[in-house]
Amino acid sequence: MASYMEDENDKKTPENISFTLYTNVCLTLIVIFLMIIAITSLIDTLSRSFSKSGSIEKIAICDPINSRCVKVNAGRRLETTN
Repeated sequence: MASYMEDENDKKTPENISFTLYTNVCLTLIVIFLMIIAITSLIDTLSRSFSKSGSIEKIAICDPINSRCVKVNAGRRLETTN
């Protein structure tokens, strides 16, 4: 008596065995390569977050037309220079 997933007419012929082997190998390779992509993406994200954790980034906010820049005054507010 066969289960509902098995077909009684499905025999283990060499064609069926090679087809299932080919399918299993292809699916295994797809899984392996997707895991490699996910792991390298995770490593890249973690290395970027740890490399910037101890450094202070400085930026300048300037007007490109007349080269006026913004600075922080003593009251910790932004002001433009002439």
